[in-house]
Amino acid sequence: MHHNKIKKLKKNPKPKIVDLPDNGPMTGVDFVAHLDFLLRDKKKQPIKVLNKDGQMCDAWIKNELPHWQDIWSKKGIKIRWDRRQRSFFLSSI
Repeated sequence: MHHNKIKKLKKNPKPKIVDLPDNGPMTGVDFVAHLDFLLRDKKKQPIKVLNKDGQMCDAWIKNELPHWQDIWSKKGIKIRWDRRQRSFFLSSI
C-alpha cells in the first residue's frame, strides 16, 4: 500500500519595501539606517531597498558594494543587488 506524501506549505516572508531618498553623497547614511534596523530587528524580516532613480550610482555598486557586503556579512546581514529590479535585498544570515 502506498501512502501519499503530504507537502507541507511554508510561508516565505514577504520583504518590507522601502525607498532610498535622494540625498546625494549622504544617501549612504540612509542605506546604513536600513542595515542597522535589520541588525536590531527581532523578526528578521527581509528588506527590499528600491534604488529606482539611481540614488546609489553604478560606480558605487561596482566598486564599493563588495566591500560593504564583506563588512556586513561579518555582522550577520546579507546584501544582494538585483540589477533587473534595481533593488538591494537585505536579509539576516
